Amino acid sequence: MPGAPAGSAPPSDDDRGRAAKELKQTGSDYNDGKRLGIERHRGDVHGQPPKGPAKVGQSRTWLGLDDFQGSLYLKDYTLRGVGDNIEVWVANDRAFPAGDCRNDLGLTEVTDAQISNFISEFDDTIYPIESREFSVPPDRDGKQAVLPGLIPNLPSSEYKGDGDNIVVLVDNVRDANFYEPTSPDGQTYIAGFFYSVFNEYFDRNVMSIDVFDWLHRTGTNPPDDSTDPAYVACNQELNTAAGRQIGASRPLLYEGTFAHEYQHLLEYYEDPDEVSWVNEGLSDYAQTLVGFVDPSTPPDDPGADSHLACFMGYLDPAFGGPENSLTGWGDQGGPETLCDYGAVYSFMEYLASHYGSDFLGALHREDAGGLAGLQAVLDQFGAGVSAQQTVHDWAAAMALDAALDANGGNLTGGDAARFRASSLSAKINWDNPEAWNENGAPPNGSDYVRLRDGGGAYLSAGQIDSLSFDGATSLEPKPVEWTVDTTPPTATTADSSCGSPPADGTGAAALYSGCGPNLDRAVVRSVDVPAGGASLTFDALWDAEPGWDFGFVQVSTDGGASWHSLATADTTSEHDPGAIPTVVDNLPGFSGDSGGWRSQSADLSAYGGQSVLVAFRYVTDSGVDESGFWVRNIAVGGTALPSDTLSGWQSASQVHPTPVEGWTVQLVAYGPAGSPAWVHTLALDDSFDGTVSGADLEAAIGDSAQTVAAIVMFDDPTESVPDPARYTLTVNGVTQPGG
Repeated sequence: MPGAPAGSAPPSDDDRGRAAKELKQTGSDYNDGKRLGIERHRGDVHGQPPKGPAKVGQSRTWLGLDDFQGSLYLKDYTLRGVGDNIEVWVANDRAFPAGDCRNDLGLTEVTDAQISNFISEFDDTIYPIESREFSVPPDRDGKQAVLPGLIPNLPSSEYKGDGDNIVVLVDNVRDANFYEPTSPDGQTYIAGFFYSVFNEYFDRNVMSIDVFDWLHRTGTNPPDDSTDPAYVACNQELNTAAGRQIGASRPLLYEGTFAHEYQHLLEYYEDPDEVSWVNEGLSDYAQTLVGFVDPSTPPDDPGADSHLACFMGYLDPAFGGPENSLTGWGDQGGPETLCDYGAVYSFMEYLASHYGSDFLGALHREDAGGLAGLQAVLDQFGAGVSAQQTVHDWAAAMALDAALDANGGNLTGGDAARFRASSLSAKINWDNPEAWNENGAPPNGSDYVRLRDGGGAYLSAGQIDSLSFDGATSLEPKPVEWTVDTTPPTATTADSSCGSPPADGTGAAALYSGCGPNLDRAVVRSVDVPAGGASLTFDALWDAEPGWDFGFVQVSTDGGASWHSLATADTTSEHDPGAIPTVVDNLPGFSGDSGGWRSQSADLSAYGGQSVLVAFRYVTDSGVDESGFWVRNIAVGGTALPSDTLSGWQSASQVHPTPVEGWTVQLVAYGPAGSPAWVHTLALDDSFDGTVSGADLEAAIGDSAQTVAAIVMFDDPTESVPDPARYTLTVNGVTQPGG
C-alpha cells in the first residue's frame, strides 16, 4: 500500500484542523433513537452458542448500518482487542463496492497496532476523564439482549460479555459516501455514531466508528500521502473536494469522534431527553476535555477547529456563519449544521472558562433541559446571572474576546471578564455575509452587522452620528402551506413514504398537509357552531410515523392563541416517549397508517352558539418522513366547508401571529491590537424601539474605534420559535443589512 514515514509531508493548510468539513453529522442519537428495519434475508447467522464472553479472534453476529437505504443488516465482526473498559470488534466485510479505488489503496484495513493504540486512548484518556467529569454508564452484560428474540437461529448468549466494557463496532458505514462518493451527499461520511437502539438490541453499551482510512486518521502523528500519485488519482476519480483529500493527515480524528460520541452515550442514561444543542455542545466540549482538540487556535488559522471556524465565519459561506441560533438545532439544515456545532461548542467553552469544567459536568447531569437546565446549574453555582443574560454575554464575547486578549482587557461599558473566554481566541469575520444576510435575526442567535454607509463602506466610530433600532413585536405570518390535492390517494400502503407517495386516486379533491421533516402546518377557518351543538365531520387519510408524527383536528376559542385537540374514534394519545413536545402537548391525534379513507366525527357540543376557529394540523419531527395527512368532505352541523379550494382557509400564524418575547441589541467597538474597546446595550422601549446619538453615542462606542458593529439578538426563552424575527437597524439614516 502506498505510504510514507510519519510526518514526511505536512498536511496542507486546507486539511489541518478542518477535517470535520467532510464528516456527516448524525445527531446525539442516530435516527433520533428510532428503530430501523432489519434486513433478514441472510441465512448464515453465526452458528454455535458461545460459552461465556468472546475471546480475541472469535466472531459474533452484530448489526451494520445502511444509512443510505435507511436500514440495519446482520453482519459478522471479529473481536480484535480488549482493554480494561473496551472491546473492539472489526467487521469482516469492510470493502467498498467493486471498482472503488479506495479498495485498491487498502483504506479499510485496521492493524493490530492501531487497535492497541485506540484501546489505550480510551482506557487511559477518554474513559477516566469523561467518567470523572461527566458520568459512568450502567453495566450491561448482554444477558437481556432483545435481538436474539427477533432473529431466528441467533443464540440468546450471543452478546454476553463484561458489563463494564464499551463495545466498539468498527465498520464501513454504508452511507452516500459508500455508494455514491461523487455525489454532493457523498462528499461527507459518517465517521462514528451512537445509536441507543443498539444498546437495547444487544443489552450492551455500544459505540460505532467507521473503518475508513485509519492509517491517516488515528494517532497523534499519522502520515500524509495526499501527494502520492495513487492517492491523487483516487481523489480525482472520486472528485474529492479541496480540503477533503484521501490520504491527508488528520491526527486523532477517530479518537476525537469517539470522545464526542461517548458523551452522547453517557447522556443517554443521565438525561435521555436533553435538547440537541446542549447535548451536542457537551460532546464537542468532550473533545477539548480529553485533549484532542485545541479551541484556542484562532478561527482564521489553518489549524483551527472547523466547528469554531465555521461559526465565527472563517469557512466557505456555503457552511454558514455567525448568524445562527444557539438553541434552534438544525434550523438552517444541510451543511450549515456545521456552524450549529460551532455555536454550541463555543458556548460550552465560554461556560467552562467562567465556571470551570465542573459546571459542564453538572450541566451533563442536570435533568432539566435547554435554557431551564442552564439556569438550574447557574443557580447551583451561585452565578447570579440569568441564562438569557449568559447567552447575551456569550454573543458579545464572540466579537470581543480576541480584541480584549490583545488590549489586556481594556473595555468601556462592562466588565471585560464577562466578554472573554480563556480557552478561545474568538473573533467574527465581519466580511462574511453569513454573519447577517438572512431576513431577520435567529431566535437566541444574532445578526453580527458591522456598521456601514450608504455605499457599503465600513464606518469608524467618529463617522457615526446616530443609530436607531426598530424590532418587530411579532413574527411575519407564514402563508398557508397546505395544498389542494385534486387526485388524492385512494389508500396508503406499508411502503408509502414522503419520498414514495401512494398512487393518485380518482375520488374527490382533498386538503393535503404535504410531508417532510420538522413540519407544523395548519389550515384554519372560522365556523359558527349551532346553539344546540353539532358535530364536525370529515373523511381523513393519513400516513404518519407511528407514535412520533401526528395529524390533529383542533378548536380555538381565543382567536388562535391556544388550541384544543378533538377526539374521534381513530385518534390516540399513545405516543413514543421521545416524541417532540409539540406532538405531546397537542394529543390526541392521528398517527400510523390509516390504510384507506376513514370517516370521522368530533363533538362540538361544548362550543354551541359560539364562533370558533377550526384547524387541521400536521406535525412531524426530524426523523422518518411518511406521506402526510389528507381531509375532505368537511362539515359542521351539516354545513359543508370546502376541501377543493384554499379560499377561506388561513395559516395558524395568519390568524394569530407569533409574538416576539424580546430583543437585545449590543454595540461593540474596537481598533487595532492593543487599543481600547467598548460595549453597550441599547435601551429599548416596550415596542422594541431605541435610538442613541450625540454624547450618549460617543459614550457607547467612543470616537476612535475602527470596527463598530451591532449584535442583534431575538430572545426566545421558550426555545420553541423556529423562525427569525424582522427588524430595522439604521445608522446615519442608512438602513443596515440584515433585518
